Amino acid sequence: MAVKPIYSVDSSALIHAWRRAYRPQNFAFVWKGFDALIAEGRLRASMEVYLELEKKDDELFAWCKERKETLFVELDDAVQASVTNIMKNHPRLVDTVKGRSAADPFVIALAETGKPQMIVLTEEKPGKVRIPDVCNARNIKWKNLADMIEDEDWKSG
Repeated sequence: MAVKPIYSVDSSALIHAWRRAYRPQNFAFVWKGFDALIAEGRLRASMEVYLELEKKDDELFAWCKERKETLFVELDDAVQASVTNIMKNHPRLVDTVKGRSAADPFVIALAETGKPQMIVLTEEKPGKVRIPDVCNARNIKWKNLADMIEDEDWKSG
């Protein structure tokens, strides 16, 4: 039996799902799917994602806050070392001037240090130096939500 994938989710994926593509009032099955993945320990997020979402303090953050203990992962030495290496090799990943994308290296590092290695969930597209570009350079799988939903075979009621 194949090992089921574990995902490291980026803020962009959660924001995209909540505000644009899979609004909870119309796509409850997606949010039930997220909860099932969280319960199975297969959907994880860096605490840095939580801190990024906390800045908005909206309904999405309220949803995350209810799942803080089960969805979000505190930094450990392996993740910290991976973040240091990512930033050394991809310094433009984080926009330090505008304070954007601060969680991105943590999302990637969580995936990279996972046992087994996780798949990064992001709505970012490959570009100059974005999550997909760094994942590709480091041989880490990534996908968007629509592909994950299809792979997990989620269907509306």
